[in-house]
Amino acid sequence: MKSIIGLSLSLVCLLFVSQTARAEMGECDKYTTSYDQTYCYCKLFMESDKELNEAYKELRSQVKDDVKQQLTQTQRDWMKYRDSTCERQGAINVDCNYKVNRERTIYLRDRVRECKTGNCRSDMIGQKSWN
Repeated sequence: MKSIIGLSLSLVCLLFVSQTARAEMGECDKYTTSYDQTYCYCKLFMESDKELNEAYKELRSQVKDDVKQQLTQTQRDWMKYRDSTCERQGAINVDCNYKVNRERTIYLRDRVRECKTGNCRSDMIGQKSWN
């Protein structure tokens, strides 16, 4: 069942990839066919989304209820930002999505580290960290 879901996600991703997608670190440049490059970019995109969700859940588990509400709203706002920034004419720019996901994941992980040291700053958790 998991392999069917994974294959379905990959196929959906393949449908929305822009032709100009390039991974930030060039992980996919070694592939010579557009199919293989697109598949690689999709894997990076899905992995960055998984890491983002893990960081978000970890941070939510460490904050008080009122801060959880702030975090949830900020995350929803960020998702709107990501979607509007990385989508053009119905196509998802996977490179953009990967980069924006990575930046948000780093920001959330920084907040997790602060909370673990006892310096959990709700003003930073609820802050919009993007432009």
